[in-house]
Amino acid sequence: MTENDYDWGLAPGETFEPNELEDDITTSQPHIMTALGPIAPSNLDLTLHHEHVVAKPMDVGRDDPDLLLDSVDAAVAELEDAFHHGLRGIVDMTPVDYGRDPAAILWVAQRVPVHVIVITGHHKHVHAAPWVGEKSVAEIAARSIDEIRGGIEGTALRAGVVKAGTSLNEITEVEGRVLRAGAHAHLATGVPISTHTDKGTMALEQIAILRAEGVDPARVIVGHLDFALEEDYLLRVLDTGAFVSFDQISKTKYAADEDRAAMLARLASRGYIDQLLISGDLARKSYWLAYEGGPGFRYLIESFPVMLMEAGLSAVEVRAILVDNPGRALTIRPPG
Repeated sequence: MTENDYDWGLAPGETFEPNELEDDITTSQPHIMTALGPIAPSNLDLTLHHEHVVAKPMDVGRDDPDLLLDSVDAAVAELEDAFHHGLRGIVDMTPVDYGRDPAAILWVAQRVPVHVIVITGHHKHVHAAPWVGEKSVAEIAARSIDEIRGGIEGTALRAGVVKAGTSLNEITEVEGRVLRAGAHAHLATGVPISTHTDKGTMALEQIAILRAEGVDPARVIVGHLDFALEEDYLLRVLDTGAFVSFDQISKTKYAADEDRAAMLARLASRGYIDQLLISGDLARKSYWLAYEGGPGFRYLIESFPVMLMEAGLSAVEVRAILVDNPGRALTIRPPG
């Protein structure tokens, strides 16, 4: 079988490239910024919103090389496999202080049939502090705004999300500056904010800081909340209007996936289906099929959705979590 004979799953006239020319989409309109340019939100489809595609965090990777997702060939292989199981979009949540490699991620994005979205901003204190130093909120925000509008480190790659992280049970002074800078970058550009919480802690405090800076919580994705499977706590976060991210799917050392699915079903039954997101944060080689680990991205697309339906969600509700909600959560809405 030749490449021309292979069924890539495309309808006649479709390509793997972003559809900005076909849609005549511009950055003055609501859009999603991928590594290859802007696309209409309706063209994103099934998306994992919190993953790592290329990450070289040498501050921790020297002692734990399993954290080094450093092979572009493995990234292409894993994403191609996931594409054939239904994946159409992925967010690489790797910031500069966690080993972001713009040239490598652009190389991957040009070779896979999946929309890749990259980020700006910073991780939690242990990673961010050496990069942020004594920079002011305005200085931190200015770098993010430049990476959103002008490109990252001399490449054509533009960020589509701004990240901010906090530590376990505290928000350090550095993290407070990063959160406020993320708010300023969001307000200037309309990019969504996606946060790192450590074990699910400080979610409400993050939202309070962002809200004080003028951010609508509906434009915020709060990460790692399936570390905290406490219904009352999750409802308090949801009541702010923020997206709640269950992004440790498949990591049974923290919780059983059946318990995650049951909690998502309960939250959906309370009327919050439109604010729920799932992903895996598969940030280790040992989680990837392409590095001879597992379960790989395909598990998040095939196996876990079945668990959601077994927990009581309908196929329409599962589609909302995997397709509709990421499309809304990741949309850039330019100010004015």
